[in-house]
Amino acid sequence: MATGIIQEGMGRPEGDDLSTKDVSDNIQMPPELQEAYERVVIAGMKVMFSKESHRVMLKELQREGPLDQRLGKGMAGLMLLLFKESNGTMPPAVIIPAGIKLLMEAVDFMRDTGIGNPTNAEIGNGMQIMIAIILEKFGVAPDKMEQMLNQYSNENIPAAPQQMGA
Repeated sequence: MATGIIQEGMGRPEGDDLSTKDVSDNIQMPPELQEAYERVVIAGMKVMFSKESHRVMLKELQREGPLDQRLGKGMAGLMLLLFKESNGTMPPAVIIPAGIKLLMEAVDFMRDTGIGNPTNAEIGNGMQIMIAIILEKFGVAPDKMEQMLNQYSNENIPAAPQQMGA
């Protein structure tokens, strides 16, 4: 679904901390979706950092529980709220890439303010949680998602045909 939109190999479980720039540089939106993507990111930033709703975001980031779950569930909630507020006009193809970008903005905010310093693994898990919640809300059941992912596993990719001996 996101093939080409979020580039392979962009995550680094070990090594340098992921940054918003790293992730943004790897999100490739098709030209016809670029404007919608930018509008969704701007709307999300307004919700996250506006005077009226900033406290809600802070409360979500500071509550008890694993950081990856707080990031993933919080960002999924934000993206679903933005979709609902758009009255269904938001192209579904921009929801996950915009959510990834906004999750990274939240990570940068946490790091800059000292609220937390998520590891790359926590960020990656948060992204997975966000994506799973969004797909489920759009009717893709977890078992269907697993089936979709399994079709791309190494065991389901046929081996290259071997040539017969000379």
